Amino acid sequence: MRPEARRRSRGHARAARLLFLLGGVAGCASAGGSPAQDVPTGPVAAFYTADQAARGQRTFSTVCSVCHGRTEFTGPIFGMTWMADPVGHLFEHISTKMPQNRPGSLSVQEYTDVVAYLLQLNGRTAGDRELPADPDAMAGLRW
Repeated sequence: MRPEARRRSRGHARAARLLFLLGGVAGCASAGGSPAQDVPTGPVAAFYTADQAARGQRTFSTVCSVCHGRTEFTGPIFGMTWMADPVGHLFEHISTKMPQNRPGSLSVQEYTDVVAYLLQLNGRTAGDRELPADPDAMAGLRW
């Protein structure tokens, strides 16, 4: 499958998961059930450092927060949209589409650091090795 078709296919899968989640959340709300829970976290290998996440937070604060709030990158909708895929899929998305007015304008390291920050926001534990600034290496890493 060509890369463009593969990306389009992943986008359709994400959209389907998002619609499924939104339907479930709406069903819970209308049935008077409890609000949706955060995506459960389990023991996951640590593959970013606290320093790297701090750099990512600085980049997020100066570049990403112009359009995005932190809460967009946590919780059940983010989990259903991105956390079922390898970390590399999110990296690929933000490094080719963000910032919206200057896509691809950050360095590979800056995009990688932002992904490390998003891992931290989602409760993943920091370790002693940085998330590699290599899209191919990230393709095999799971949330």
